[in-house]
Amino acid sequence: MEALNSLSMPIRKYIFDSNWEELSRIQAASLHHVQKTNANLILAAPTASGKTEAAFLPSINDIQDWSTGLKIIYISPLIALINDQFKRVTELCKYLDVKVTSWHGEASQTLKKKLLTKPEGILLITPESIEAMLSVNPQNARQLFTGVEWVIVDEIHNFIGENRGIQLQSLLERMEAYTKNQPRYIGMSATLNQKDYEQSKDFFPNGRETLVLLDKNKNKLKTTIEYHPSNIKGVSKKAVQSIFKLSQNQSMLVFPNSRETVEELTYNINEYAKKNKSHTNYFAHHASTSKNHRTMVEDFAKKSNGELFTIFCTSTLELGIDIGRVDSVVQFGAPYSVSSLAQRLGRSGRRTKESVLNFIGTHEWDLLQGLAAIQMYQRGEIDQQGEIVKPYDVLAHQMISLLLEYPEIKLTEFSDLINKKRIAKDMTKTELNLLINELIKENYIEIDPPYIFVGTESEKLLRGYEFYGMFIENKMFRVVDENRNIGQISVSPSAKEGNNILLAGKVWTIQKIEVDTNKVFVRPAKKGTAPDFYGSGGKVSDLIRIEMKRILLNPKAWDNYDSEVRKTLKILSKKVSGANKFDYVVEEDGLVLYPFRGTEVVNTLGLMLEMVAKDTVTIGIGGSIQIQDIRDNINKLKSSSVTESELRSYLMQRPDKIKVGLSNVKYGQLLPNALKVEYILNNILDLAGAEQYLKDHT
Repeated sequence: MEALNSLSMPIRKYIFDSNWEELSRIQAASLHHVQKTNANLILAAPTASGKTEAAFLPSINDIQDWSTGLKIIYISPLIALINDQFKRVTELCKYLDVKVTSWHGEASQTLKKKLLTKPEGILLITPESIEAMLSVNPQNARQLFTGVEWVIVDEIHNFIGENRGIQLQSLLERMEAYTKNQPRYIGMSATLNQKDYEQSKDFFPNGRETLVLLDKNKNKLKTTIEYHPSNIKGVSKKAVQSIFKLSQNQSMLVFPNSRETVEELTYNINEYAKKNKSHTNYFAHHASTSKNHRTMVEDFAKKSNGELFTIFCTSTLELGIDIGRVDSVVQFGAPYSVSSLAQRLGRSGRRTKESVLNFIGTHEWDLLQGLAAIQMYQRGEIDQQGEIVKPYDVLAHQMISLLLEYPEIKLTEFSDLINKKRIAKDMTKTELNLLINELIKENYIEIDPPYIFVGTESEKLLRGYEFYGMFIENKMFRVVDENRNIGQISVSPSAKEGNNILLAGKVWTIQKIEVDTNKVFVRPAKKGTAPDFYGSGGKVSDLIRIEMKRILLNPKAWDNYDSEVRKTLKILSKKVSGANKFDYVVEEDGLVLYPFRGTEVVNTLGLMLEMVAKDTVTIGIGGSIQIQDIRDNINKLKSSSVTESELRSYLMQRPDKIKVGLSNVKYGQLLPNALKVEYILNNILDLAGAEQYLKDHT
């Protein structure tokens, strides 16, 4: 009651009219710490615990004078999340006569101009839009950010351990240069590992203490586990039938691990539903479907009024978008991380306080990985987000962006500016000189003493909106049916004139591909296959892979699984030897090693084996390693002890390995080879982990 009484009268009226019985634990704690301290806050609480209000209520209540400009900035990783939060925050702000504005690529230009004319209220924005503003229209940043007092970062775990997070940290620093008073920060997350707390506490640039407010409450979890192996022809009929059966009495989100599988499942279940005269509504939802299609799906779910629906989706619906009543979640194939599983589970049980998970394994090792993730979640263990060490690529990008922001800056001033940036704090002078010299050599930046400015190659990077983000974007073609936008695809061998493709859950015949306009013209068809969407796989942690081994070595823990799952685990356990031995397994295509270690360790072991064997290694499902004469080569590796210097030298001589290592690093192209290799050693590989693995198995 004390916390509630400390709020302004308009906010209390909003709470009363919204029929709240009381503030949630995280809301009361946040309000207390905003009022009693000067600290930044991290709100670590489960989905549907009221984190949005826990951030906005105290920050809005803290503003003394709304007439002196824009006061609160909310930063989200997704446009869809901004659109969702806009409605909630606007409803609250009606009671205070405070204006709320969205600012992203799909937002109203008219409303943006009005805000620039008269900065006021609350701004909801993406990191990419901040980047665009600072680099192209810094005068807008000066106009908007002067009076800002609070910055709220949603889904902060989505940024920690990612290049996009390093970029955001740099953007927050740059924003502060335009603020009159140093703003306070609030970060929100439902899935932070204990070790991530320290990273999150160091995320904000203002030098204030950052407090983590932790609410460990979470929904009860009800699980079902099935095993339906997929084959080379696609998803299994049994899996489709299982999902169909579940969908007849509950509304669900189904999370496969790729857009291709989303399309295959949606098409197959729609065909099966027609034969069985089902009235459930089935949809595909992912980043390659059109904005209008995604909005239609989300609106249908919110306003379904009891109509059953099943949405096959990727991470587009993983984060905190509220799409109404979702009874259960289907995880189709193993999640890459416990954090991702937790986010997905948060989509269900918002009202019942019971999350329902239906897990379907699609391969024997995939089944084992899924079981490991579920067991870790049930114990409350979340795998760590990780940390980017020496992000040379993001620094190179930010150097170009800063030169756009300050087009008439002297070289000495620019050097001072870079040296003060947190992004460069762990880099040596030698590394910084290497980077700058490479950017000069390749004409990304130019020097005309005493000034430094962007070069001709940087101007090429600025075409379109790709420069502002850290996402790797293949050339996309818009898919059009009679001027109606269906979505977008990359033109690949599976997408050529005359072929049938799956998109937005329907089948289309490609009639014409216009390279000049980047359009693919289609017409409805009857049968087809999903095109290649070119998404990268996820990184699996050490914790999950170690848990997989633990499950195999403990048959007594299998009692709760059905006979098919127990049978599969028994087969796997017979293939794998006991603890403290190298785990070799005879597969159809030969002898393979299963280290039961995370992606970084497995990649390092694979590279070390290639060095000693002078042969090609294949990294397979479940983190397996395959190479000719693998037993002999492992013994060679144990006795040869590959050093970091040897690994560095090997990579310097193998541009193909560098290219693969940096395939998911957007601005790796800006780096000299020496820094590319250092980035791979620091962030893609784990030499210490690989050495420890070999030592443990001696």
